[in-house]
Amino acid sequence: MTELLDALLAAGIDEVPIVYLDVETTGLHPELGDRVVEIGALRCEGDEVLDAMQQLVNPQRRIGRGALAVHGITADMVADAPPFAQLATDVLGLLSGAIFVGHNAPFDLGFLAQEFASAGIGMPPMIALCTLRLSRRVYRLPSHSLANVTEALGIDVVGETHRAFTDVLLTKALFERISDTMWRQGIRTVRDYVTQQGGPIQMTSSLPMEVPEAIREALADRCLLALRYRAQSGTETQRIVRPYRVVRRGGKLLLQGHCLLRDEERTFRIDRIIEIDVVDELA
Repeated sequence: MTELLDALLAAGIDEVPIVYLDVETTGLHPELGDRVVEIGALRCEGDEVLDAMQQLVNPQRRIGRGALAVHGITADMVADAPPFAQLATDVLGLLSGAIFVGHNAPFDLGFLAQEFASAGIGMPPMIALCTLRLSRRVYRLPSHSLANVTEALGIDVVGETHRAFTDVLLTKALFERISDTMWRQGIRTVRDYVTQQGGPIQMTSSLPMEVPEAIREALADRCLLALRYRAQSGTETQRIVRPYRVVRRGGKLLLQGHCLLRDEERTFRIDRIIEIDVVDELA
């Protein structure tokens, strides 16, 4: 993997496969359990489009009002959509061996890392470029939001605003415009671009080491968990939980999932789980 990344860094920006990717979400905070509701991606090499994805995703949780007001994706629209875990292999295939490009790339990468972790899959190391950071380097504008910078540059595409694939097309067009400017300045290798954006974008994508093996297994195989759990009051209960994700909040690791006892999404502090076991689907 290191050799591949080194080769990509040394290559010209016009010589490498690029994946433009955008996600729409239930909210702004993957570490607090927000999920992906739509993913758009376009894999290109030079002028050739190699692959594409435009897919609604069932987030298995409520869509926040603020997010709904931005992208307009309703619960009914995603009710029959696949969860991210069913799409994870296809997303990995799109990303494999390519440069990731996104507008505010850390946001999209943070959600991808959390979704892959929830599916029990490690997101591979990759080189990411951020058109938000590069735009600030190249243009003097009062705002560098995707909508504002593309409007200022006269970039327009057909599609619904603030939807994943439309934003992918806008990001691609913006990146190509930035690349034209940088090429004339002698900025041509992927390593040059990483330097221009202020350095690598760092993402951690694996589950913390202290997550119990049973939780890792259940997330990977999409199994249920049988828990004996001690609440803050000291009361102990037996729970059957379908795990969705592990998050860290306030220094504590939390397991989030659907509790069959309460028939609702619940959060459990991992340090309060007394016993845990992976179980098969209930009859």
